[in-house]
Amino acid sequence: MWKYILLSYIILLHILFEVSKLKQVLLFLSITLLLFGCTVEEGRDSNISIEELYNGKWLDIGVVGSAELPDVGNVKYEYVELNEVSNSDRVFDALLITPEAFEEADQNKYIDFYNSVDYPVFFFGIEDFQMFAFINENMTIENSSYGDDAAYVQGFKNINGKKEGMQLVKSNTSDSDELMLVRTFNFINDKF
Repeated sequence: MWKYILLSYIILLHILFEVSKLKQVLLFLSITLLLFGCTVEEGRDSNISIEELYNGKWLDIGVVGSAELPDVGNVKYEYVELNEVSNSDRVFDALLITPEAFEEADQNKYIDFYNSVDYPVFFFGIEDFQMFAFINENMTIENSSYGDDAAYVQGFKNINGKKEGMQLVKSNTSDSDELMLVRTFNFINDKF
């Protein structure tokens, strides 16, 4: 492609020598704007749907709370109740707890589940507190306020008796919940 651009530029330079100075300057500026003004936008292609943004391995995700999650490629949701999943042997690639279930998830009766679960657990949609409100006894959402700088997605996985914490911060205010879901699924795919 660069060969064609260079060849076109050489031909245009030849034409420039045939025209007056003012026309040369105008033609040169027009060509420069044409060549360098039309750049390809990096990042997400607006024509790509949310379903196509995740192409990793198939994930079986347990969801506590919202039943409104968008379809994302290679991800199957199973909507569950926290009290049911905490008392079963059901295994997921990860458990996603959404804001609609934060109040229930904040109860001390789930601490044993959080300490023993073998798959990653993510609290999706946290805005102003830390995940330790859920996983530490006698801590609550109210007494673990962190201001506006809390990571939007916070999670953990129990590994050899210790919790390995994970956080995903919204890169900017335009990061949608859908993009944060994709980032979470990519993290799960890459780390587990």
